[in-house]
Amino acid sequence: MGTSGHGMRAARWGAGTLVVLAALAGCSSGDGKQSADTGASSAAAEATKGPGDYRPPTALCPKIDFGPLTAAVAPTAGAPKGQLTGSDPSTAAGAACLQAFRTTGTKADGRSTVYCTAWKDVPTAIKQYAYRLSSAPKEAQGAVVKESGLGGEAFRYRNVKDAAPFADDLRLVVRDSNMECEVQVQSLKPLTDQQVKAAWPAMAVTVRTLLPELRS
Repeated sequence: MGTSGHGMRAARWGAGTLVVLAALAGCSSGDGKQSADTGASSAAAEATKGPGDYRPPTALCPKIDFGPLTAAVAPTAGAPKGQLTGSDPSTAAGAACLQAFRTTGTKADGRSTVYCTAWKDVPTAIKQYAYRLSSAPKEAQGAVVKESGLGGEAFRYRNVKDAAPFADDLRLVVRDSNMECEVQVQSLKPLTDQQVKAAWPAMAVTVRTLLPELRS
């Protein structure tokens, strides 16, 4: 596919965020949900015409509540850093927000990043989501798991492809109408089983509370 959700996320953070990333680089679940089908996503009940319910977000950080992730994973380290994304606004545009956290000590050793992209219309968003879903098993450690009751459709997995330097890389992808949001939780040090188990619902809550803000 020519343009994937990954491709639309320009990883060109501002200077403040580069400091956070440099600091991170310098630091040396199962819940009974059904495993995801690796084929095309199911959206039969949703209208597939029209541009969709969302316009491209321009300032993501003020709309995100990192409280659930902080409680589940680790305290935050510094203020969140935002950046606009999308190399082709005629197809999709969005924003990203990175919040560093510290699992031990006073230095940042992990981060939560939220990416949200508004595609030009619902059919394009469905197509991109299906591509992400079909690609996820190639990137995942363990099962790719569907999340019910979160946007139009959602899945999560533990990423291992190109995860370095992170020891853990948790990802949740959600599509609602023409909007796709992804929450990542990445840590330089391995997360405990308890942290991972708590992170998944916290990631879901983060998106669930964010989507209404993106409609406003």
